[in-house]
Amino acid sequence: MTLRPLVAALLLCASELPAAIDGYVLNPQTQARIPQIEVAFYIRQDDGQVSEILRKRTDGEGRFSFSGPFVQNGLKFALAAFYDGVPYFSSTLEAGAQQQIILEVYETTADASGLDIGAHHLFLSLREGTIECIQLLQIRNALDRTYAGQGSDRERRVAEFALPPELFNLQGHSGLMHQAEPGRFFDNQPLPPGQSQLSFSFELDARQFDGDYVHQVIYPTERLTVFLDPPTIEVGPPFVDQGTVELHDRQYRRVEIQSLQPGQKVEIPLPHSRSLRWSLKWAALAGAFAALGGALALGRGQPQTASSPAPGDRRHVIAEIARLDDEYAQRPDDPAYRQRRALLVREAIALTRALEE
Repeated sequence: MTLRPLVAALLLCASELPAAIDGYVLNPQTQARIPQIEVAFYIRQDDGQVSEILRKRTDGEGRFSFSGPFVQNGLKFALAAFYDGVPYFSSTLEAGAQQQIILEVYETTADASGLDIGAHHLFLSLREGTIECIQLLQIRNALDRTYAGQGSDRERRVAEFALPPELFNLQGHSGLMHQAEPGRFFDNQPLPPGQSQLSFSFELDARQFDGDYVHQVIYPTERLTVFLDPPTIEVGPPFVDQGTVELHDRQYRRVEIQSLQPGQKVEIPLPHSRSLRWSLKWAALAGAFAALGGALALGRGQPQTASSPAPGDRRHVIAEIARLDDEYAQRPDDPAYRQRRALLVREAIALTRALEE
């Protein structure tokens, strides 16, 4: 009689013990299980950091098993199998929610001929003096091997992108991005057969950015969709305007182009950067006019009369034109702006002629 409560307690404890996390590693192309390769166990800490807890090798039949006090029912975790120098990660899993886990791995290749892009999303947001760029894309590998590119680890060169060489604050959100040479960038995430998601972001200094944003195609692209902020930006053919959309409480002008081929370039006009260039142009002209006025005065050796305009008057008018261009950068067709600007330009011309005379 005295043993029954003890047996019941032992059975209760056994039922509450977390089950081991079991599985195996498989090459789905050959259906062969892969022995003697490393499998790592990851969990997310309270501070959001992902930490590797343990790493084991598969047995002769490609099996692995993780158990211990750190494995509690309901624990969120992920696994990664390391095969031929490439990590293959699982999705986020929950302890006790599945009986067996299968990790798929593939042979590798350096042949990029099977790569294409189904959908490429490009976000361009214009801020004061800065162009913010985010790129999200679905890249497909039609081969039966993982495209691993060249190199290894952090310096591995996998998916290639042609980006403005003057960019800064480059951040890879799916892998690590790095620059191989000016304008040539690589993501380091190997691409297994099927579809992978890639994303990265960077910024441009609009004061140093000369010209429209140019998107250069590296891989065949089924569809390029550009989201422009502010939505007042207008882009003509070959883009098709799809109107404005709201994403994450922000409005964008959405334009799209399809069937892009490697080497093709498409230009996206950014009036914000053009406005800044006009400001710099007017500032340079103001300096040149001032220097010209000084040279004319020295050459003639004649002082200005009380009724003659001063170079400072003209510089003031030119500065006002530049300020007006900035104010109406997103509304270049505003009637009040065009009328005011025309008056200021005529005034600047008249002041210039008066100084020369």
